[in-house]
Amino acid sequence: MDRYLQSYAEEHRIGDYFHSNCQVTKITPLDDDDIRDAGTIGWNGYRVEWTDTSSQTQHVKEFSGVVVATGFFARPKYPPGFSPTIHDDGGGGGSSSKSEALEIAVDVSQSAKRVVSILPQIPWVLPRYVPTKDGAILPIDLAFYRRTAPAFANPEMTSLTPELCRARHERLKQQLGSRQQEILGLPKDFDKPPMVTVSDYYLDLVQDGTVEVLHGRAQGIDDKGLRVSTAVSVDDEGGKSGHADMILPNISKVICCTGFLPDLQSCLDQSILDILEYNPEDMFSPVTACWQTLHPNLNNMAFCGMYRGSYMGVVEQQARLAAMVLSGKLALSEAQYQKELDICRQIRNNKPRPQFPRFDYIGFMDSLAMAISSASEDSNNKLPRWNTAAGDFITPAFYQPDEEIARASIAEVSQELEKGKNGSRIPFIVMSALIGSWNFDRNIVHFSSNHREHVHGVIRFSRPKLDHVLYREDGLYEISEHKSLSVFREYEYVCQGDTLEIYFVEGGKRTHLFLSLKFQEETTEGYWVATSDHLCIKDLYKANFKIKLEGAKAVEIVISYRVKGPAKDYEAMTVMMPHIAPRY
Repeated sequence: MDRYLQSYAEEHRIGDYFHSNCQVTKITPLDDDDIRDAGTIGWNGYRVEWTDTSSQTQHVKEFSGVVVATGFFARPKYPPGFSPTIHDDGGGGGSSSKSEALEIAVDVSQSAKRVVSILPQIPWVLPRYVPTKDGAILPIDLAFYRRTAPAFANPEMTSLTPELCRARHERLKQQLGSRQQEILGLPKDFDKPPMVTVSDYYLDLVQDGTVEVLHGRAQGIDDKGLRVSTAVSVDDEGGKSGHADMILPNISKVICCTGFLPDLQSCLDQSILDILEYNPEDMFSPVTACWQTLHPNLNNMAFCGMYRGSYMGVVEQQARLAAMVLSGKLALSEAQYQKELDICRQIRNNKPRPQFPRFDYIGFMDSLAMAISSASEDSNNKLPRWNTAAGDFITPAFYQPDEEIARASIAEVSQELEKGKNGSRIPFIVMSALIGSWNFDRNIVHFSSNHREHVHGVIRFSRPKLDHVLYREDGLYEISEHKSLSVFREYEYVCQGDTLEIYFVEGGKRTHLFLSLKFQEETTEGYWVATSDHLCIKDLYKANFKIKLEGAKAVEIVISYRVKGPAKDYEAMTVMMPHIAPRY
């Protein structure tokens, strides 16, 4: 970010006004008491005090306006029973989970002896690429941010009814199939807003047992270990649910993924905080501001990034709105301000609260665009001008005026849609869909003698490292009616772009490439199919790999090899069906 800002300052020749390594310590309006008593402040500008952290010098300067672009994730929120003390004894690790905790658990699992992920509630865990109802595999932002109605046809959605919550839960359940239910369980109450996290590997590692999951809350850590209060089902006559306290010993490191609190009180004058109805303990929506950007009683002051969300498009729109208002190019009406203040207060008082305050990303982007465009009566100047119809996909590029940038984004979206439908994304989905145990039956037919053989047993797919999946086959090879022997085989599956590569494993180590599989479009029977040829000395192996998906879960795999050579002429067909015991 610093490099970007420096290059921006150089390109626009504003380097003399650009000061890095500075900590703002106080922003005070320059109004007298009479003006403050009237309710609106900032008419005479603001005094800004800051410290240059490089030289440790203090500075004061007066400005006509101020834009606060700090965001509000400033102070770590430690849960009860914890303090900012680092425990480091070389043992296991635990994480108290919110959104980022799942990815942290994945990363830590690659080096820690033990990882326990403590979940106060069960989130939906989505990979970066998800199946859609029309059979495509799309990046999660494209899959979720698609217009359901023409632009501006409906107002921004700012609250969720139980019916809307259930619909959102059901959509997520459909996208994941039954995979999450079997590995992690489902959220308990579909009438409440869903919590969504993004992780490619978390469910894989939970399925493997690499990451342990406890449903509850961490209460503190002492010499005995990590104290956890877990929700449990009590099998008494009343069938009630209850809680049990437990101690996890040998937990030396605790990562509290409980979020951050705002710290605006460290730099904004109390008169500004009062107008904003600021709550320093609110990590959801700590201020009341129109579009989370402006307040009619704060003259020449704006906020960018004072927004809990995951998309930079909103911050770009906030910056554009702030620039137009502070420069005098846009004058918003009292009615516009009052409507947005009412919306912001309603969002802050929502019960139960959704995961994000402005959860309707497209609706919020359209609301910002409508405010920005209200300065112009020329429809050609109104944004967005691209992808405004129902069913269109949305990116931030459609909310800026440069047509070349917008056209480039449209082309990129089209390319992603093509990749999502031609099988290019399937290896990414398959790698996780395989994880777990499978019952298999393999029938082998020797064409020269019409001799038939049968192998059956269990195949276990695991993810010992994030970059590959290990295939371990243990079976019983029925050579004849009265003769059989135990067999095993190992392969490594590796995702290389749009290709699924399968390598031989000998002595626990990867050796040479066996098959390189590229999936084609989905068949009418619901299978994604890949083929590959492999020449082993003088024997040609023609492989056919078919997998059927229900959401992100694989429900059937069929692998066949047609082998032909000087001394070989047979076909082996393996049918695999999942055998996964549900865990809740």
